[in-house]
Amino acid sequence: MTNILTTTRLTRGLGELLLGAAGFWFNENRRHASHARTMKILHELSDEQLTDIGIDPSLVHVGPRMHVDARLMTTLLSLR
Repeated sequence: MTNILTTTRLTRGLGELLLGAAGFWFNENRRHASHARTMKILHELSDEQLTDIGIDPSLVHVGPRMHVDARLMTTLLSLR
């Protein structure tokens, strides 16, 4: 009987831990998607439009933007 209670507590603890981690990563993913969507919209605005809404254009246009496919990057790194 003690073994069953220990297993149940362990299972419950692991379940809570996994649910907490899943919730954390879901929230991080949602936050990242929201930030990426906002940055995409800001990058599409001109310097004049950014100034009109009170955003310093130098904060938005900080450098070149590159999108690299993950499979391509994996292939390139495996060639080293």
